[in-house]
Amino acid sequence: MRIISSDEIDACLDDRSVLETLRRAYRSNTVAPETSTLTIDRINQLTGALSFQPAWTDFAAQGDVSRGYIGCALALDLPEQPGPAASLYLLFSGTAGQPIALLDGMRLTVWRTSAMHALAASYLSREDTSRLLIIGDDPRLPRLISAYADVRNLTSILLCGTAPDTQKRISGLTTLKGVQVGVTGEIHSAQEGADMILIAGPDAGTGTHHMLTYLDPPAGCHIDVLDVEAQLPTDLQEEARLFTSDMSAPPSLELEWAADLKELTQGNKAGRRYYGQRTLFLPSARTGLADYALAAHIFLRT
Repeated sequence: MRIISSDEIDACLDDRSVLETLRRAYRSNTVAPETSTLTIDRINQLTGALSFQPAWTDFAAQGDVSRGYIGCALALDLPEQPGPAASLYLLFSGTAGQPIALLDGMRLTVWRTSAMHALAASYLSREDTSRLLIIGDDPRLPRLISAYADVRNLTSILLCGTAPDTQKRISGLTTLKGVQVGVTGEIHSAQEGADMILIAGPDAGTGTHHMLTYLDPPAGCHIDVLDVEAQLPTDLQEEARLFTSDMSAPPSLELEWAADLKELTQGNKAGRRYYGQRTLFLPSARTGLADYALAAHIFLRT
C-alpha cells in the first residue's frame, strides 16, 4: 500500500486538473452513500465525532470490475482540538479489494474544497467577474484564490479581516501576477464594487464572525460561502438564487435550492439566469463523491 503525503499531493496537482476531475466526477455515476457519523463521549460532557464518507465506482453499471476503486474518507473531530478535523483517505482496488493507498486527508480536503468552490463560481459568477472581496480569514484562502484565478480573470482582490500571514501568502501567489491585492476595513462600501464576495471565516483580529446584516451585494454579484458558521441576511437568502454541492444533503431544508453541482455540470439545471441576478453558493457537508474522485486522481499521478 502506498502512503501519499501532503507534499506529494501538492507536487502532483494543479488547479485546472483538480477542477476538471471534480467536473467529471459530478457527471459520473459514482456511488456515494450518505455520511455515517459516530459520537465519541469525552470528559466534561463534551463529545467528538468519527465520520465515514465512502464512495465507489458503479461496477454494476459499467459491467466490469477490472476498472475502478472503492474509497472512504475518515475524519476525527475532537472538542479538545480546535481547527479542522484530522482526516485520512483510504483507497482500495475495485478489482481484488486490497488497500492500495492511504492519503493525507487534510491536504486532500484543502484541494477539494478549493476546486469545489471554484467549479461553482465557473457556473454561477458572471464571466466578466474581475473584482473579488474577501471577508474574514481562513488558512485555505491562498489555495482557493488560486483556483478562482483559473476560472475568472481577476484584476482586484480586497481583503477585510484577513490575517497578515494569509495576506502575504495571497500576495505571493504566482497565479495572481498583475492582480492588485489590497486591504480594507470598510466592507459596506467595498461590497458595492464587488463582482464576487467570499465569506471566508471569522475576523483574524478578533476571532469573531462578522455580523453580515449589512451585507447587500450589488446586482449580478456572486456570493461564495466558505464559512459554515456565517449568519447570512434573511433577505439575501430569499432574494438570491441558491446553490449547493449536493442536493441530497442541503445545508438547510428551510431554503429553496435551485440546483447542485451534479445538476449544473450535467446541464440539467441552469446556473445564473440573467446578468443582474445575485447567486449564492453554500456547500453541503456531504463530500464523498468529490473526495473519492480526487483521491483516485492523486493515486494515478503519484
